Amino acid sequence: MAFIRFLICFLFLLVFPTAPVWADVDIDRLKKGVVKITAQFGNRQKVGTGFVAGQGKKHVFIVTASHVIEGETEVPHSITVTFFSHQEEPLVAEVINKEGGDPRGLALLKVGGDFPDDVQILEWDTQSQLHGGEDVRVIGFPQVGGNPWAVTRGTLSGFDGPILKFSGAVEEGNSGGPLLYRGKVIGVIVEIIRQFGNAKPSQIAQFTVDNWPGFSRQVRIEPNNISPGRELDAGDSVGKRLAALVVTTVPKDAEVFVDDELVGNTSQGSVVVNQLPSDEYEVEIKKKGYRPWLKSVELLPGERRELNVTLREGAVVDVTGVWKNPNEPTVSYVLQQIGDRVVMREVTTNVLGTMVTAEGEGQLQGNQLSIFYRTVVGTMGQSATTMSDDGRTLTGTFQDFSNMIPMAISLVRTADSPASFGLPGNDAWNAIQGFGQ
Repeated sequence: MAFIRFLICFLFLLVFPTAPVWADVDIDRLKKGVVKITAQFGNRQKVGTGFVAGQGKKHVFIVTASHVIEGETEVPHSITVTFFSHQEEPLVAEVINKEGGDPRGLALLKVGGDFPDDVQILEWDTQSQLHGGEDVRVIGFPQVGGNPWAVTRGTLSGFDGPILKFSGAVEEGNSGGPLLYRGKVIGVIVEIIRQFGNAKPSQIAQFTVDNWPGFSRQVRIEPNNISPGRELDAGDSVGKRLAALVVTTVPKDAEVFVDDELVGNTSQGSVVVNQLPSDEYEVEIKKKGYRPWLKSVELLPGERRELNVTLREGAVVDVTGVWKNPNEPTVSYVLQQIGDRVVMREVTTNVLGTMVTAEGEGQLQGNQLSIFYRTVVGTMGQSATTMSDDGRTLTGTFQDFSNMIPMAISLVRTADSPASFGLPGNDAWNAIQGFGQ
């Protein structure tokens, strides 16, 4: 009897296969996290897509592709955002940060005002193992024959270096929108080529956005009439106590920024910022002739946090160049820095010639460099290194996501310009990738 029941269940699954994972996804909820972006350039305008990646106390934060809000030579007169459940009135957007001039770059916008109460923060997916063939969705604003918040179906092709490639009914107006898998964001669409699209993977995109000053990941509504350390009244909760931040610098006369906003100068002593809701803040300190200091600080309810910062003399750190491990003479790491964004290529020379064996990108914060990478054989990982004061060495660790075992790495700058190294293009990468497959 057990065998017969098993046979019946097996035949049932053949005739009535289980519903696809997309069947349980609330598309209308996803639409509330996708926005229409309009950049006005004189008499013309550019329309693209973005999505809500975070919500602060008075604003929502929108991720999009940088080229959506850039002109070839012009600066947009205005940038507005339209929400799914507030379509009658677009809201003005402010550019918080962008990878300007990069055709595959990202941008972060901040929108305040009367945005919808039911706005949805779309969730990043950095854990799914993607190989190609997965069923994906795109929500956006195709310019030809498409409806607003049009939902189109696509198929993931795979990786081309650190870029996700997919096919489907996508057009230029979909640029900047989320590439969705099982209802979560696996990439940001940065390029459309006919019916094919390129997306920056969520591992890289989320890391980039999360480390931009001024970005808040989630909303925490707090009253502004409770001082740090005040005794709680009956009915108060721990989450309602406000915090304070005290910043002291050596030397003095340094500017202090909290979430990209100037809050004071240490010329007269410490800078004290009161009435801060418990949240995570980006604290940046600047002084001419000294390296900027940047740190993410999480303030707990009622906490009084003191930061005693010693600034280092010197110019802004630049990691552009060719780096090598003296113990591995056949491997070079070519780094190209654009602002605080860094693009990396691992180049290996052996009997087969010179080839790109890994590509990645990340962020430089002060003298701390973090990079997400993908190898030619398909594995992904992250490196975290620190530049020495003389700018000649990078030391730290790297770990592959398949085993998460940290490995030590120590690199020496052997050339200041990548142009001094014979760097192959993507053809080499694609050739090896095809050979591996």
